[in-house]
Amino acid sequence: MLSAHRPRSSLARSTLTQMGVRVAVIIALATLLSYLHIFRAFREEALGQLERSVLRRGQQEQAIRAQAEGHHVVLRKAMQERLRAWQSLDPRPRFDSLFMSLPDGTIRNRPEGFDGTSMPGVFIPNGVTVDDDFRRRILAAYDVVDLYGPAFHVRFTNTYILLPEAAIVIYWPEQPTWCLDVDPAAMDPDFELFSINTPRRNPQRRMNWTAITVEPISISLATPVDLDGRHVASIGHDILIEELKARTLNDSPPGAYNLIFTNEAELIVHPGMRMKTGAFAYNILNEERPLETIFEQALSTEERTHLRAIFERVKGRAPGQIVLELPEYDEYLAVAWLNGPDWNLVTVLPRHTVSSAAFGAARYVLVFGLASLVMELLIMSWVLRRQISQPLRAFTQATDQVTAGDFQVAFHDSRDDELGQLARGFELMAHELQRREAALREANEGLESRIEARTRELREKNLELEGTLKQLEETQELLVEKERLASLGALMAGIAHEIKNPLNFVNNFAQLSVGLVQELREELKGHPPGLEGSSLQRMDELLTWLEQNVGKVEEHGKRADSILRTMQLHSHVRVNERKPTDLNALVEEQLDLVSQSLRSTHPGLEVLFHKELDPALGWVELAPQDFGRALLNILNNSLYAVAEKRKQVGPGFTPEVRVSSRSEGARVRILIRDNGTGIPRKLHDKVFSPFFTTKPVGVGTGLGLAICQDVVVRQHGGELRLDSVEGQYTELLLVLPRVDVKR
Repeated sequence: MLSAHRPRSSLARSTLTQMGVRVAVIIALATLLSYLHIFRAFREEALGQLERSVLRRGQQEQAIRAQAEGHHVVLRKAMQERLRAWQSLDPRPRFDSLFMSLPDGTIRNRPEGFDGTSMPGVFIPNGVTVDDDFRRRILAAYDVVDLYGPAFHVRFTNTYILLPEAAIVIYWPEQPTWCLDVDPAAMDPDFELFSINTPRRNPQRRMNWTAITVEPISISLATPVDLDGRHVASIGHDILIEELKARTLNDSPPGAYNLIFTNEAELIVHPGMRMKTGAFAYNILNEERPLETIFEQALSTEERTHLRAIFERVKGRAPGQIVLELPEYDEYLAVAWLNGPDWNLVTVLPRHTVSSAAFGAARYVLVFGLASLVMELLIMSWVLRRQISQPLRAFTQATDQVTAGDFQVAFHDSRDDELGQLARGFELMAHELQRREAALREANEGLESRIEARTRELREKNLELEGTLKQLEETQELLVEKERLASLGALMAGIAHEIKNPLNFVNNFAQLSVGLVQELREELKGHPPGLEGSSLQRMDELLTWLEQNVGKVEEHGKRADSILRTMQLHSHVRVNERKPTDLNALVEEQLDLVSQSLRSTHPGLEVLFHKELDPALGWVELAPQDFGRALLNILNNSLYAVAEKRKQVGPGFTPEVRVSSRSEGARVRILIRDNGTGIPRKLHDKVFSPFFTTKPVGVGTGLGLAICQDVVVRQHGGELRLDSVEGQYTELLLVLPRVDVKR
């Protein structure tokens, strides 16, 4: 007779031991994998943040330089206008009232009434021939600096205009008496700021960034000013190195630091290397000066080697590479290139900053996992002993009884859980074993076929649900985007409407002011009694300035009104009112409009138009007014491009605009091509952006192609493709889905 052996150890204890060991191993592996995953995630996030941070800092510094260059465009234009205005005026009275000669031979501001915080200072060195031409240039520079210097002081420490004779007109509120105190020996005509923009050194007549100067420690943007082919002055802004240091050192990701060095290995900014007053650069590769004369605390050999490694790694990076790795120092580098002075902005992130954060997170995973394991084992031990071990001992006794041939098994513990059901089933097992085995076999066979059929049905349903869900998501995104565009258009239309009313008043009163100035000038021609010739001349001069200013107000008011009309047109919430349209006739209609307007927009320009319209194109359902406006915008751009190329090339160039249409089954295509100036490759992705234009200021609004893309792509569900080679051609392809209609 067989009987069950009594177990040597408790099932609950062995189960808990095995589970504890396995779970502990799993927790350890999970901790290791968590650490690797967290470290990789932290590293990717840190490197992404590092790249975004250095690009943002680089863009901020580039914005300051771009703003300086924009200021210089305004200052150069203003200087040229003031020089032309002074050509017909006598400069001596005003020149003598503002400036005086000193015993040292220099000419400076008159001390009485001079306040360097609200007006420009002037310094003219000894030996300069002070004739009327020189006086006019000084006075023109004085007027321009006096007008724009205070406004530009918000961003730049000073604004100045230099004359080739080593004379300077400067607005510098932090040094209000600089022009009165400057040593004449310090104003050397060979100084870089005086000579950098001479035609010999700058034949291209472009803006230049100087090297670092000592007083103040800064870099300067210098722009030449020419009048009638003659170099008459240079415009300058200074950017202080101390301000650059403050911006750079105080803006870095956690655990990282920023530094700046030039392409010639000159260190400009470093958080741990404090330079002495008057010292502004350190040569990383070959510094010949004693280090104690440069830094407050001399650099160690390790620090100099570290700097050299960073510089060489940055110089050796691939073009366009931003994030680098410095394995010998276990660091990551992010580089931004600062155009103009040709500097490198580098952010250094030690690897241990990332690994320590990842290790800390993984340590918490391990501690909490072990604590959870202990608590779970205690709870499971109590549950196993009460709910499993005791009932299993009863089952063991019943098994011994059945093994002995006694099938009258009875369990006295009436439980309603699974073990209770198992006990009751065990009682019936001996009596119905054969019948249940047969029934179970039949059930298994039928169950397999039903499971397979049900699985196939569920798989098909899942595919249908996935497709439906994808359609719902796409529909939801489309509805949200349409609602957002409608709200934005309504907002733009409201803003444009509110601005248009006061702008109309500005334009109307500007026109009225021009008429009043003309009437007043007619009255002055009668020489009213009591007015001397000098007074009449002064009043005529003032009226001339007033007339010029009112003309500028009217010009820019009309320009703003044109932009507002375009914004209202672009922001108008349209209803897709489509109707059957003869597409070839619509194209010919827009060509006729362009041909008629050619004489007024480009006088004297003869353009050769080529039409290749497919007769099979037929009628297409679309919004004719909106689509016609898109065609008109593209054709006007083509006329402007060929007109500009005609100006560049001369009479030997024949302007051509080619328009063709073609039916391609489910789609129709319209191709517009010109042989004009073309669009640079780097601008292809920007030309469809609102308010972006390649035309000069005052010519284009930057909304034409944005409206075309809105009409063709969003409104009609088509495509708008651009192909252009600078200096050769521009080609725009409009593709519409075919929606044929019967007429």
